[in-house]
Amino acid sequence: MSRARTREVVKAVDTLMPPEDVMYATGISSRTSLDKYVAAGWFPTPVEVGPPRRNGSAGKVAWLKSEVDAWILARAAARTVASPLAAFDGARQPA
Repeated sequence: MSRARTREVVKAVDTLMPPEDVMYATGISSRTSLDKYVAAGWFPTPVEVGPPRRNGSAGKVAWLKSEVDAWILARAAARTVASPLAAFDGARQPA
């Protein structure tokens, strides 16, 4: 495979983010909170990247970077941002 083709393939593959990177990127403070947000449907579901544990619970998980980025952008778009000039709307100029 040529180098140019290899770069195309690499660009087509999403990046996996471990929980620590997800928490750092989003500001979510703990793994417990991250798991609660996923369970509530408020945060993207992770991808299993390891075999299940002996007790049947999920093995190692990671998140798709594109989904985490989209979540961050959606949160930013949903916020209410006041205009920096809002405090001056309707304000009277001193005489």
